[in-house]
Amino acid sequence: MKYLYSTQPFLARCLNRFFYGGKHFVYAATSFYPYRSKNPKSSNPMSIYRDLYEPWRDRDVFDKYLFQTRESLVKGVEAQKEGEEADVLVDICRNVDIVFYCPVVYRIYRARVGKHRLERDNSRLRGSNEYVIEDLDETIPEFDILFLDYDRDADFNRLVSLPVGSSERALEILRGRCP
Repeated sequence: MKYLYSTQPFLARCLNRFFYGGKHFVYAATSFYPYRSKNPKSSNPMSIYRDLYEPWRDRDVFDKYLFQTRESLVKGVEAQKEGEEADVLVDICRNVDIVFYCPVVYRIYRARVGKHRLERDNSRLRGSNEYVIEDLDETIPEFDILFLDYDRDADFNRLVSLPVGSSERALEILRGRCP
């Protein structure tokens, strides 16, 4: 397989791009739709895309999957950051407008990542086809983003076009979209 695939909420892309130096922590499957493989739903990029897309599209802020996704991002922030910056990012993860949970798909160039950085995870299920990449590098680039074509929100579009590391401007935009 030439590519690996991972589905992320747009906010995860923002956190990685602006606050973690363009380094992304991802779970990646060997295909976008690992049909008939032993990948569980949590390791199926197409299922994750659907589970994010439906509440995002319906603006269903009470969706259980969306809530779990928010809390997963909180755990990631708490593992990476401390102090006031962590507090602000946690608040953003929990409260930012649902528009920033738009699903995006990473198409990862397997050869650019290299075998030594592909940690086999297998979801603890024998035969599952997924990997963990703890430092997927956006600056090289080691991946493309697919399905990032939402253009109905000015702040969303500003974040799409900001360069890696623009944390102050990104923070200003995201904080402005929290109640």
